[in-house]
Amino acid sequence: METSEIKVNVLRSPTTEDWNRCKDLAMRTSGKKFAGKCVTPEWQDKILTAAHSPIRTLVFTIEMTIPYFVSVHLVRHKIGVEHYVQSQRNDRQSNYDREVAPQNAPVLHTMEINAESLMFMARRRLCGQADPTTRYVMSLVCKAIEESNPEFKGHLVPMCVYQGRCPEFRSCGYYERSLQYANQEVLSPAT
Repeated sequence: METSEIKVNVLRSPTTEDWNRCKDLAMRTSGKKFAGKCVTPEWQDKILTAAHSPIRTLVFTIEMTIPYFVSVHLVRHKIGVEHYVQSQRNDRQSNYDREVAPQNAPVLHTMEINAESLMFMARRRLCGQADPTTRYVMSLVCKAIEESNPEFKGHLVPMCVYQGRCPEFRSCGYYERSLQYANQEVLSPAT
Protein backbone atom coordinates (compact mmCIF):
# COMPACT_ATOMS: atom_id res chain seq x y z
CA MET A 1 0.00 0.00 0.00
CA GLU A 2 1.40 3.37 -1.02
CA THR A 3 1.37 6.23 1.51
CA SER A 4 -0.77 8.21 -0.95
CA GLU A 5 -3.50 5.57 -0.47
CA ILE A 6 -3.58 6.02 3.32
CA LYS A 7 -6.75 7.81 4.43
CA VAL A 8 -7.72 9.26 7.80
CA ASN A 9 -11.12 10.72 8.59
CA VAL A 10 -12.43 11.97 11.93
CA LEU A 11 -16.05 10.80 12.10
CA ARG A 12 -16.79 12.09 15.59
CA SER A 13 -15.08 14.54 17.91
CA PRO A 14 -16.01 16.23 21.20
CA THR A 15 -18.86 18.72 20.95
CA THR A 16 -19.55 21.77 23.10
CA GLU A 17 -21.93 19.58 25.09
CA ASP A 18 -19.15 17.02 25.64
CA TRP A 19 -16.79 19.74 26.88
CA ASN A 20 -19.50 21.06 29.23
CA ARG A 21 -19.95 17.55 30.62
CA CYS A 22 -16.18 17.23 31.04
CA LYS A 23 -16.07 20.48 33.01
CA ASP A 24 -19.10 19.48 35.10
CA LEU A 25 -17.38 16.23 36.06
CA ALA A 26 -14.14 18.05 36.81
CA MET A 27 -15.99 20.49 39.07
CA ARG A 28 -17.68 17.59 40.89
CA THR A 29 -14.27 16.15 41.79
CA SER A 30 -13.62 19.42 43.63
CA GLY A 31 -17.02 19.41 45.33
CA LYS A 32 -18.20 22.32 43.18
CA LYS A 33 -21.09 22.81 40.79
CA PHE A 34 -20.61 23.72 37.16
CA ALA A 35 -22.40 27.01 36.53
CA GLY A 36 -22.99 26.08 32.91
CA LYS A 37 -20.81 28.88 31.59
CA CYS A 38 -18.98 28.45 28.32
CA VAL A 39 -15.87 26.29 28.57
CA THR A 40 -12.98 28.53 27.54
CA PRO A 41 -10.00 27.53 25.41
CA GLU A 42 -7.78 28.32 28.43
CA TRP A 43 -9.67 25.82 30.58
CA GLN A 44 -9.53 23.21 27.80
CA ASP A 45 -5.76 23.66 27.56
CA LYS A 46 -5.34 23.40 31.34
CA ILE A 47 -7.32 20.17 31.71
CA LEU A 48 -5.62 18.58 28.68
CA THR A 49 -2.20 19.57 30.07
CA ALA A 50 -3.09 18.20 33.50
CA ALA A 51 -4.67 15.11 31.88
CA HIS A 52 -7.25 14.87 34.67
CA SER A 53 -9.68 11.94 34.44
CA PRO A 54 -12.70 13.86 33.04
CA ILE A 55 -10.91 14.11 29.66
CA ARG A 56 -11.69 10.41 29.28
CA THR A 57 -15.26 11.50 28.47
CA LEU A 58 -14.02 13.33 25.34
CA VAL A 59 -14.30 10.71 22.59
CA PHE A 60 -13.17 10.58 18.97
CA THR A 61 -14.14 8.14 16.24
CA ILE A 62 -11.41 7.91 13.61
CA GLU A 63 -11.74 5.93 10.39
CA MET A 64 -8.54 4.96 8.59
CA THR A 65 -7.55 3.00 5.52
CA ILE A 66 -4.07 1.84 6.47
CA PRO A 67 -1.61 -1.00 5.87
CA TYR A 68 -2.41 -4.11 7.88
CA PHE A 69 0.91 -3.98 9.77
CA VAL A 70 0.13 -0.43 10.96
CA SER A 71 -3.23 -1.67 12.21
CA VAL A 72 -1.36 -4.32 14.21
CA HIS A 73 0.76 -1.57 15.80
CA LEU A 74 -2.31 0.46 16.75
CA VAL A 75 -4.30 -2.41 18.24
CA ARG A 76 -1.56 -2.84 20.83
CA HIS A 77 -3.14 0.16 22.51
CA LYS A 78 -5.94 -1.26 24.63
CA ILE A 79 -6.88 1.18 27.40
CA GLY A 80 -9.47 3.81 26.51
CA VAL A 81 -9.74 2.69 22.91
CA GLU A 82 -11.83 0.23 20.92
CA HIS A 83 -10.59 -0.98 17.55
CA TYR A 84 -12.88 -2.14 14.76
CA VAL A 85 -10.70 -3.71 12.08
CA GLN A 86 -11.97 -5.06 8.78
CA SER A 87 -11.79 -8.84 8.69
CA GLN A 88 -9.24 -10.52 6.45
CA ARG A 89 -11.08 -13.84 6.57
CA ASN A 90 -11.43 -15.44 3.16
CA ASP A 91 -15.15 -16.01 3.73
CA ARG A 92 -15.65 -12.29 4.49
CA GLN A 93 -13.68 -10.70 1.67
CA SER A 94 -12.40 -11.63 -1.77
CA ASN A 95 -9.65 -9.07 -2.36
CA TYR A 96 -6.82 -11.47 -1.46
CA ASP A 97 -6.11 -14.81 0.18
CA ARG A 98 -5.59 -14.21 3.89
CA GLU A 99 -3.02 -17.00 4.03
CA VAL A 100 -0.68 -15.15 1.65
CA ALA A 101 -1.74 -11.52 2.14
CA PRO A 102 1.15 -9.07 2.28
CA GLN A 103 1.65 -7.14 5.51
CA ASN A 104 0.94 -3.89 3.69
CA ALA A 105 -2.48 -4.98 2.39
CA PRO A 106 -4.97 -2.15 2.99
CA VAL A 107 -7.41 -2.56 5.84
CA LEU A 108 -10.26 -0.41 7.13
CA HIS A 109 -9.52 0.36 10.80
CA THR A 110 -11.87 2.45 12.94
CA MET A 111 -10.90 3.60 16.43
CA GLU A 112 -13.18 4.91 19.14
CA ILE A 113 -10.69 6.61 21.49
CA ASN A 114 -10.86 8.98 24.44
CA ALA A 115 -8.67 12.09 24.70
CA GLU A 116 -6.35 10.68 27.37
CA SER A 117 -5.65 7.54 25.35
CA LEU A 118 -5.24 9.53 22.15
CA MET A 119 -2.53 11.68 23.76
CA PHE A 120 -0.86 8.52 25.15
CA MET A 121 -0.93 6.88 21.71
CA ALA A 122 0.46 9.98 20.00
CA ARG A 123 3.40 10.12 22.43
CA ARG A 124 4.46 6.62 21.43
CA ARG A 125 3.53 6.53 17.76
CA LEU A 126 5.02 9.94 16.89
CA CYS A 127 8.34 8.89 18.43
CA GLY A 128 11.30 8.63 16.07
CA GLN A 129 11.73 5.03 17.24
CA ALA A 130 8.26 4.09 15.93
CA ASP A 131 7.86 2.49 12.52
CA PRO A 132 8.00 5.28 9.87
CA THR A 133 4.67 4.35 8.26
CA THR A 134 2.97 4.08 11.65
CA ARG A 135 4.46 7.47 12.59
CA TYR A 136 3.10 8.89 9.32
CA VAL A 137 -0.39 7.51 10.00
CA MET A 138 -0.32 8.91 13.55
CA SER A 139 0.77 12.31 12.23
CA LEU A 140 -2.24 12.27 9.85
CA VAL A 141 -4.53 11.35 12.76
CA CYS A 142 -3.12 14.21 14.88
CA LYS A 143 -3.40 16.69 12.01
CA ALA A 144 -7.02 15.71 11.37
CA ILE A 145 -7.85 15.99 15.09
CA GLU A 146 -6.16 19.39 15.40
CA GLU A 147 -8.09 20.66 12.36
CA SER A 148 -11.45 19.69 13.87
CA ASN A 149 -10.45 20.37 17.49
CA PRO A 150 -7.72 23.04 17.64
CA GLU A 151 -7.66 22.82 21.45
CA PHE A 152 -5.57 19.65 21.00
CA LYS A 153 -2.68 21.52 19.31
CA GLY A 154 0.44 21.03 21.39
CA HIS A 155 -1.03 18.03 23.22
CA LEU A 156 -0.51 15.40 20.50
CA VAL A 157 3.29 15.28 20.60
CA PRO A 158 6.10 12.71 20.80
CA MET A 159 7.08 11.49 24.28
CA CYS A 160 10.33 13.48 24.29
CA VAL A 161 8.45 16.73 23.75
CA TYR A 162 5.90 15.78 26.42
CA GLN A 163 8.56 14.79 29.00
CA GLY A 164 11.17 17.37 28.07
CA ARG A 165 13.71 14.60 27.47
CA CYS A 166 14.08 11.38 25.50
CA PRO A 167 12.98 8.38 27.60
CA GLU A 168 14.09 5.75 25.05
CA PHE A 169 17.04 3.40 25.55
CA ARG A 170 18.46 4.74 22.28
CA SER A 171 17.44 8.23 21.22
CA CYS A 172 16.55 9.01 17.62
CA GLY A 173 18.10 12.45 18.20
CA TYR A 174 14.93 14.46 17.52
CA TYR A 175 14.79 16.07 20.93
CA GLU A 176 18.51 16.84 21.01
CA ARG A 177 18.35 18.40 17.52
CA SER A 178 15.34 20.51 18.48
CA LEU A 179 17.17 21.78 21.57
CA GLN A 180 20.29 22.55 19.54
CA TYR A 181 18.19 24.44 16.99
CA ALA A 182 16.35 26.36 19.72
CA ASN A 183 19.66 27.29 21.40
CA GLN A 184 21.12 28.48 18.08
CA GLU A 185 18.16 30.78 17.56
CA VAL A 186 18.57 32.19 21.05
CA LEU A 187 22.33 32.61 20.69
CA SER A 188 22.20 33.93 17.11
CA PRO A 189 19.30 36.34 16.74
CA ALA A 190 18.45 37.46 13.21
CA THR A 191 19.99 40.79 12.27
